Amino acid sequence: MAEQQLSMFETTPPNDTKKDGLLRLRQPTRPLTKAQQLFNKRVARVEQLRDRLDHETLLLDNTLEYYGAHLHPRLQRLTGLRKDLVRGLAPYLNDKRIKGKNRKKAFREILANQIDQVAAAEGTLQDTDLRELFERLHRVDFEKAQAYTADAMRADMESMLEDMGIEVDLSWIGPGMNEESFAGRFAEITGQIEEQVEEGREARGKRRKSKKELEKEQRLLKAEELRKKSIATIYRQLARALHPDLESNAELRQRKTLLMQELTTAYRHNDLHTLLRLELEWIQRERTDLDRLTDEKLAIYNDVLKEQADDLRDEIEALPYHPRYAPLVIMDGPFGSVRLLVDAAAEAYQLDQVIKEIEASLARLRTDEAIQEVLSAVDEFLKVNRHVFQREF
Repeated sequence: MAEQQLSMFETTPPNDTKKDGLLRLRQPTRPLTKAQQLFNKRVARVEQLRDRLDHETLLLDNTLEYYGAHLHPRLQRLTGLRKDLVRGLAPYLNDKRIKGKNRKKAFREILANQIDQVAAAEGTLQDTDLRELFERLHRVDFEKAQAYTADAMRADMESMLEDMGIEVDLSWIGPGMNEESFAGRFAEITGQIEEQVEEGREARGKRRKSKKELEKEQRLLKAEELRKKSIATIYRQLARALHPDLESNAELRQRKTLLMQELTTAYRHNDLHTLLRLELEWIQRERTDLDRLTDEKLAIYNDVLKEQADDLRDEIEALPYHPRYAPLVIMDGPFGSVRLLVDAAAEAYQLDQVIKEIEASLARLRTDEAIQEVLSAVDEFLKVNRHVFQREF
C-alpha cells in the first residue's frame, strides 16, 4: 500500500482537520516565509481564544445552573430565617434586662442590620410588621428611606465618576432594586467605564503624529481597502468553484449546496476568517501550490486574524458581565469592585454555615434561656464593633 502523502497544509491527514478550524500552512520543500509563519501563529491564537471562549461560557453556564439549583434556594431560605430572627428579637427591643446605653444601641443595630439585609435581598419589605419595625428603628418612612438611599447612592456614584471624567447613565438606580439586580446593572456599565478610562489615557497621550506614523496610517488604510477587495474576490472565486449547479454528481452537489450556504453567510457578515478557511480547504482538496497565497494576500489575512483575536479577547473579558450571568455578579459594597461568583460550592457551604447559626439562635430564642441568647448576641456585636462602640464596664 502506498504511503499517504502529506498535504502542504496542516500535518494532520486531509480528512482529520479540526472542525471550524483554519488550516495551517506547511511547505516541506522549503522554509515558510515570515508572512506564512505569522499566519500560522495567528491562526493558532484565534483558535485558542475561541476554545477559551467556549470553555469559559460552559463554566459560567454550569455555575449559573448550580446557582439556580443550589444557591438561590439557600438565599431564599436565609432571607426567610432573617425575617424569623427579626421577629424573634423584636419583643426584646425595650427589655430592661438589656442594660447600658451601648448595649441598647447595639441591640437596635443588630435588628436594623437584619431588616436591612432582608430589604436588600428582596428590594423592598413586603411584610407590614417588618416595615413598621424598620420605621421604628430608623425613625423614617420606609418608602422615603428607600428613595433617599437610592438618590444618595446615585449622587455619590455620579460625583465619583465625574471626578474621573466618566459619563454614564445612572438613572436606573432607584428604590426597589435588590442586590442581584443592582450588581447586574452595575456590571453592564463596567465596560463603558473602562472604555472611557482608556479613552482618557489615549487623549492625554495624544501628540502630533510623526511622518513615520502618518505613513503607517496610510498603509493601514490601503490594507483595509485590499481586505475588502479580498473578501469580494475570494467569494467570487469560491462561488464559481463551489456552485452546486455546475456539479453533476448528486452527492457532491448536495455537499456544495451546504458549502455555498456557508460561503454566502460568511460573505454577508463580512467574515473573512470563514472565507479564508473555505479557500484554504478548497486549495487543499485541489492540491494547488502555495503560490496562490501570496505574501500580499497573507498580510491581509494576518491583519484580519489579529482583529479577530482582539475581538475574541474583548468578548472573553465582557462575558461575565452579560445580563444572563447577573445572578453570579457580586458587589463588594455599593461602591466596591464587581466580582464574579467563581466557587459556587464554597459559597453554598458558607451559606449553610450562616443558615445553621441563625437556626441555632432561633432554637435558643424559643427556650427559657432566650434572654441569655440576646445578651450574648449583643456582647458579641460590641466585641466585633469595638472600634465603633465604647464598651461600658
